[in-house]
Amino acid sequence: MIKQQQQSKILWPILLTTMFASFMNPYMLAAVNISLPHIQDQFACSAKTLSWVSNSFLLANAIVLLPVSRAADIWGRVRFFKIGLYIFALFSLLSGLSNSVGMLLSMRVFQGAGAALMHVTGVAIITECYPPNKRGYALGLNIGAVYAGLSMGPFLGGIITQIGGWSLVFLSVVPLALITIVLSHVNLRNVNIAKNHGAFDLKGSFLYAISIFLFIYGGGRIDEMQGIVLFFVGLLMFLFFYLFEKKNLNPILNVQLLISNRKFTYSNIAAFIHYSSTFGVSFILSLYLQFAKGLSPAQAGTILLAQPLVMVFTAPFTGRLSDKINPAYLASAGLMVTFMALVGMAFFSLQSSIAYIVVLLALLGLGFGLFTSPNTNSVMSAVDKKHYGIASGINATMRVFGQTLSKRIVT
Repeated sequence: MIKQQQQSKILWPILLTTMFASFMNPYMLAAVNISLPHIQDQFACSAKTLSWVSNSFLLANAIVLLPVSRAADIWGRVRFFKIGLYIFALFSLLSGLSNSVGMLLSMRVFQGAGAALMHVTGVAIITECYPPNKRGYALGLNIGAVYAGLSMGPFLGGIITQIGGWSLVFLSVVPLALITIVLSHVNLRNVNIAKNHGAFDLKGSFLYAISIFLFIYGGGRIDEMQGIVLFFVGLLMFLFFYLFEKKNLNPILNVQLLISNRKFTYSNIAAFIHYSSTFGVSFILSLYLQFAKGLSPAQAGTILLAQPLVMVFTAPFTGRLSDKINPAYLASAGLMVTFMALVGMAFFSLQSSIAYIVVLLALLGLGFGLFTSPNTNSVMSAVDKKHYGIASGINATMRVFGQTLSKRIVT
């Protein structure tokens, strides 16, 4: 545990390092969305295969998040944060060098795993280091970095795609990853977060990975008999995993925490609902703006910038506000604003004006900004220190589940 008298000197470098890492993941997702038509042109793949350029990344996230959160609690969150950075940097490079769609999808799986390590440990490190009266603000700034990545992703992704093609989009994140690796070794070298004792749940991790893979992969092919079978087998295996974890002394999924802590459970359910209803918007709008409206990647990226730009400015403010008032009120307001934006987007057509699209994207960004920082603060503040890693893992898993379901709905 960090000594109180040292906090004022070392907290900002710690936060800065996690913010760099938090920027890269959404930047990559958003930039790749813009380059999807170019990937499809080069590899002549179907729309369903193309969707797996994003889904393979998210699937790896979903599989890795929970086991890694528990492993980081046992063997060290800073160690796993650094490992995630190295994996992300290496497979970002290899993604950019891919010469087939099969290789690209494979590299994206490992890139997604590295991103999972960075995210789940980064949030836990911030929560551990910052006192409760400053935690919401710190988490808000970290989430602001996430939204900054979402802001810059479509804009820079569109420009980079036009200049050097889709591969340059992946290569563009490598220098930033290397900088973050250096920052992690400098700024986190004195961060000594207490580790939890206990065995790692290898059987539970295996059951979880198989059930999630079958559930998500089967859901992606739900229009086929094979997909339906895999989907329901995944559901049954997940039920078996839940019952197995309920009796496990060292689970990766703390079932008792979900049962006994209503604030924690309801906050995570809210996160799942929010992301499942919104994440597919950027994917479908990227295709809508380029194919239906005839815009270039750079033009489409500029328009999509409206949503995350609003999120960048509102997330730190609502994070600070959640330190002073009940985060549930802010998160509920965010859900309501998001609902209003989605209702408006349901009426998009070929005749919709760019101004109308931008206004609704900005409204959606406001909903995100009101929801995410307070919701994350609510989740992390609802548990004891020994559960920070697993709490971050469960919350991130709800996010990825929601994102994956959202992509399945729109594709």
